[in-house]
Amino acid sequence: MKKDLIDDLEALVINNPAFNEIDAAFDRFCPFEALGVVGHEIRHSNFLAYCLDPARPHGFGSECLKGVMRAVARAYRNWPSALDQRAITPLDFHLMDLDAAQVEREWKRSIDLFVVLPDQRMVIAFELKIDAKEHGQQLRRYRLAVEEHYPATEGWDNLLVFLTKRGDEPGEHGEGWFALELAEVAIELDRIVEAGLGGDAARDQLASYLAMLRRHHLPNDRLEEYAAKLWSQHREALEFLMERSPQGGAGVFGLLYERREELARMLSEAAGVSVVLDDSTRGNIRFAVPRWDGYPDMLTAIRWTSSNRLLLLELAPDGDRNAIRMRFVIGQGDPAIRQKLYAVLEQFGITSRRKTITSAWTRLQTETLVSKLNDSEEDQEVIVEQVIKKVIAYGKSVVPKVDAALMPNGHRNRHVTDRGI
Repeated sequence: MKKDLIDDLEALVINNPAFNEIDAAFDRFCPFEALGVVGHEIRHSNFLAYCLDPARPHGFGSECLKGVMRAVARAYRNWPSALDQRAITPLDFHLMDLDAAQVEREWKRSIDLFVVLPDQRMVIAFELKIDAKEHGQQLRRYRLAVEEHYPATEGWDNLLVFLTKRGDEPGEHGEGWFALELAEVAIELDRIVEAGLGGDAARDQLASYLAMLRRHHLPNDRLEEYAAKLWSQHREALEFLMERSPQGGAGVFGLLYERREELARMLSEAAGVSVVLDDSTRGNIRFAVPRWDGYPDMLTAIRWTSSNRLLLLELAPDGDRNAIRMRFVIGQGDPAIRQKLYAVLEQFGITSRRKTITSAWTRLQTETLVSKLNDSEEDQEVIVEQVIKKVIAYGKSVVPKVDAALMPNGHRNRHVTDRGI
């Protein structure tokens, strides 16, 4: 091993504040991770139901429920379809006596979380989506079931909450449901932990759960910035470690990484424009379209890849490699330039699930290509081929839209011969 690489490895792991911060974020025991159920919606629903139920022996009383309901009220207030945006407010829930609340799991064998407030004549239904997507007319069926058993004619109000990692809007059959981002729930539960409420064991478990959410499911701009700094300063050392990971070549994503150049060629054919590899690792395969390099300020990204491209296409697994997603990403750079690029893409329907641009990396048009990998017994080669078909479909449907946005006067089906970086 070269001496300068040894020096770089030492600088990476010894007395490095950014490395220590990331290490500390993962240095906490979490039963969800130990049991391998980080992506299991049923387990999330079970844990949340337990914490929200005032009758459970966790010591929180109704404080967790009040916190979550404050988040619900804020989301309702921002819902364009709300009949009366002042009908229920965070203050209302904060002042309510919720000790008589009833919290149920899989109500009518369908709704993930169901809260009945008998004193207020109100019911709140939560449909939780971690990695899975809404399917069929399930939200419509759930709404009709709630309205049948708790009719407005008998004085019942209902709130139908579509709780997802990114605040995704319900689909075409989601009338009456409004979106709530899981991060908003986490913020309220964080306050419970910080206030020292609940029994010691229960509070520690809740803190572990929230830390796990941020590691695997929620945006964490601070850790993203630390990671970017480490990659910028210690790229060679990190690539050396990635190549020698005990799991480096294993798993579905490892097989996709081995075929990354083939994927770039397939994307080129599907999209009708030249798609090339950008800086990639075994944890993130990045693609670029060279003809977009001439777009104003495109090559102004900072602390990202060596090409300095501001917009890249990424294929990446989630934190525990339980799912693989494809998305466009606007990297770090001048906020005004990033906002202008986002506005152009938004006009062509290329948007973020969070409905806004973030301060660091902004992920656009995210599609989950495969999920529940850790539970699958299917042959990995078969799964890889399924993922490749979806990559090609993404190339056909999404890349041309981005091309039309950035190159409105360009010529379609003309392959640029650039080799990327």
